[in-house]
Amino acid sequence: MNIINIRVVYFPAIQTRRADMIQPFKNASGPRLRFGRGEAVFVGEESLALGMENPIIITDPGLLKAGVLEPVIQGFKDARIKFSLFDDAEPNPSDASILRAKEFYESNDCQGMIGIGGGSAIDTAKAMGTLLTNGGKISDYYGADKPSKRIPPFITVPTTAGTGSEVTRASIVTDVEMGTKASIHSDMLYADVAVVDPSLLATLPRYFAAGSLTDALTHAIESLGSPRANPWTEALCYEAISLIGKYARRFVENPGDPDAADSVSLAATLAGASFTNTGLGIVHGLTHPVFNFFGGHHGTTNGILLAPVMTFNLPAMRQKYAKLAPLLANPSKPAAINAEDGGAAEATIESVHSLALDIGIPPSLGAIGVKEEYLNRMAVEAAKSSTVLTNPVSADEQDMKKIYLGLLG
Repeated sequence: MNIINIRVVYFPAIQTRRADMIQPFKNASGPRLRFGRGEAVFVGEESLALGMENPIIITDPGLLKAGVLEPVIQGFKDARIKFSLFDDAEPNPSDASILRAKEFYESNDCQGMIGIGGGSAIDTAKAMGTLLTNGGKISDYYGADKPSKRIPPFITVPTTAGTGSEVTRASIVTDVEMGTKASIHSDMLYADVAVVDPSLLATLPRYFAAGSLTDALTHAIESLGSPRANPWTEALCYEAISLIGKYARRFVENPGDPDAADSVSLAATLAGASFTNTGLGIVHGLTHPVFNFFGGHHGTTNGILLAPVMTFNLPAMRQKYAKLAPLLANPSKPAAINAEDGGAAEATIESVHSLALDIGIPPSLGAIGVKEEYLNRMAVEAAKSSTVLTNPVSADEQDMKKIYLGLLG
């Protein structure tokens, strides 16, 4: 009988990884990206390449009336592709509106989806697509990695520079029965192609331009603070924040400004590609209850909460916030801020606050109708948010209420 000796070898180098070494990380892949002015006309061509026959275009009536869809429709005509137009996407789409879109898709024998708009139209398409290929109820898929099948062929066309939804793996749904916002997170929700055409932003009203922009800034800053952040996502965040710091005021003043629109569009997409890998922080956890109780624009509420939450997170974020100081300094003011300065992190928070005021973000939650008698319930809901898990500082109900209270004035 032969005896085989097996020698087990351990590699101590794996166990002695230095703190300054780049730690292992994983990033999910997103859609193929087409970026540039005039690219929207190629949506028809991209649909043809994906084998779409009679795709559904999901959008809202305001965009249709404003003529934003004209280059996309022209592209379909040029490619001689039939399409079916669903222009009833809701802001903050409800579960009922998603079912209406699904019924439209099925009754018109559609093949493939094109979401054109802000996060609402694109999230409607993602949620509808989940039901089309996986069946069941939309609530079956709340949480992470529930769908087992990919959604139908899908193209995203953002018309705001904010949500980053064109490149994310998430859909946010307003569940009317539960009285809350819920989310679906899965690689099965990624678009096949994202067509980012900054010229589509030219007709954005100032209020929506400002709110969308602060949404993108919040995504980048919260992603930067996530414990899941890595060198790849951080690079995306720093570039996004730099572009917003330089061009935000110009963009809100004139969304048709090509340099400004191109820059903030790219920033929003970069931030989306980052946070879909890292998660967000408690700005979003605090924002969702505000909408549930009082409505309002998601990005605008983020803009009100961002600087106070940064102050709350400062003990864990001082080094990274300091790096942002020169990126977020008002470009129209000559005083340069050095990241090495002792007060650089605090200067960053002040720059975020000043930027929000400069572009017309309301100064407080009280200014958008939030009432103190609702704060206990709002704080409980905020503390249950999954974003607490990826915030750089632990936060409980009392912390949430304290932040709300500080913004009632």
